[in-house]
Amino acid sequence: MLEYATRPIFYHDDDCDGTTSFVICYQFCKEGKGIPVKRSPTVSHHLAHKAEEYNADLVVILDKPRVESEFLNQLRVPILWIDHHEPQTTVVKPYPHVLYLNPRIWDDSDNRPTSYWAYTITQTNLWIATVGSIGDWFLPEYIEEFKKKYPDLVPQHYNKVEDLYLDTPIGTLIKVIQFNLKGQSTESRKSILTLSRIESPYEILQQTTAKGRFLWRKYETLIDEYNVILNAAKQAALQSGNILLYLYDDAEHAFTSELSNELMIRYPERVVFLGRKHDGFIKASVRSKNLEIPPILNEALQGCDGYGGGHIHACGVVVNENDWEKFYAVFEKRVNERMK
Repeated sequence: MLEYATRPIFYHDDDCDGTTSFVICYQFCKEGKGIPVKRSPTVSHHLAHKAEEYNADLVVILDKPRVESEFLNQLRVPILWIDHHEPQTTVVKPYPHVLYLNPRIWDDSDNRPTSYWAYTITQTNLWIATVGSIGDWFLPEYIEEFKKKYPDLVPQHYNKVEDLYLDTPIGTLIKVIQFNLKGQSTESRKSILTLSRIESPYEILQQTTAKGRFLWRKYETLIDEYNVILNAAKQAALQSGNILLYLYDDAEHAFTSELSNELMIRYPERVVFLGRKHDGFIKASVRSKNLEIPPILNEALQGCDGYGGGHIHACGVVVNENDWEKFYAVFEKRVNERMK
């Protein structure tokens, strides 16, 4: 489907995994248009017109857990949907023009990320695929090939994905990509297009080209803001029990996902709950190495104005500030019960 498409359009998640998946597929096709789907886990029917206006002959959905039926109804061209979240087989069943690839259909424990499958399908862009997989907490088998090609970018000794995620060149590349996705849509689209034209990680890490310098500048403008919140969360960790809870007031940029990942590595025995207050809601990321988060979230959200979900050990949640105390009381109680 990818090989024969002449005008593919890619709807992708605006995180490291979704963005690197797009870059991999875009570079394989050498054609197409990318649409980062921001601020929602769902590809809504309001986005269908972009494929129609582009006159797309293939629609590719990458790393998005949900797609509205109206979107699938509206488009009659072939749709390729690659994902690794909770399977949506009942959603796509009525649509013969949709090819839905999700490893969890066959094995619910198989949570290999979308960038892994994009690379497996296309065998395009090893370094982007490696950064995408590690950025989504998966250590791919092709890390050995990456290590041979870029030996100075991988620590001499590592056993797990956490050993590569922080304080390494790969960890820096993950942050560069994530930080370049922040801001207005026009800004992030320009950064994604620039990333799709990068040929080597050294263009970014050593700023050897104008394209690499462009992405690096955005990273440099945000890293200080990120570190301020990180250091405050580290202080909160000194007074934490089973849950490392830190809520910060609305900032210019949201870092909850990136910060919660880093905090989980630095405090692996805790459940990390990092949230940002925004427009009357708490928007948070929840991480745990040991507990299954979705069942706890689902119970805590009952009777509350909010929603949440995601992976087994990493979820997002949005809760109305008016329901915060009620929500958190149940969440804390259930976590403490499971960690006795």
